[in-house]
Amino acid sequence: MKKVKSIFITGAILLLMTVFVSESYAQPKGRGWGRDGDSHAKNLENLRILKLLELLQLDEEQNTKFISAFVSFRKEAKEITAEIEIEVDSLIDILQQTEPPKENIISQISKIEDKKIQREKLVRDFHKEVASILTPVQLGKMVVFEEHFERELIESVRGFHNRNMPPMPDPDDVPGQ
Repeated sequence: MKKVKSIFITGAILLLMTVFVSESYAQPKGRGWGRDGDSHAKNLENLRILKLLELLQLDEEQNTKFISAFVSFRKEAKEITAEIEIEVDSLIDILQQTEPPKENIISQISKIEDKKIQREKLVRDFHKEVASILTPVQLGKMVVFEEHFERELIESVRGFHNRNMPPMPDPDDVPGQ
């Protein structure tokens, strides 16, 4: 009976988490992934949380607290990332001017750096919060997971692009040299 209750609670939490995560992907108008990118991002976010929960093997109490903290953290992180993208887009617009004002460039770079610092603080605060929920071993696994997940994602994208690009010609084989 306890096992069924645990599975039911975990399923309900995952369903709620999916709703919250889905809401966190509302993109600002402008440059973005579009509809297909949104569904891929949602799938990726769901994969991230499922893999992490599988790795951490949380008990019921930990599960509830951790998922709540994690969903909140990811939502705030996505918001900050979207703000960074907006600031970067503004910097692009400035740089495309015939003679971009140096002050505007420096100001925009400063805004981007401030947002990145804000995102780093959010990560530190999240780690402090979940340190009271997870055991030190679980916390360590989560930190390793975060780094590996991001690295593997980047490598997958890099591999996908490399498979779809024609091979680079050998500089020694270029005619006329």
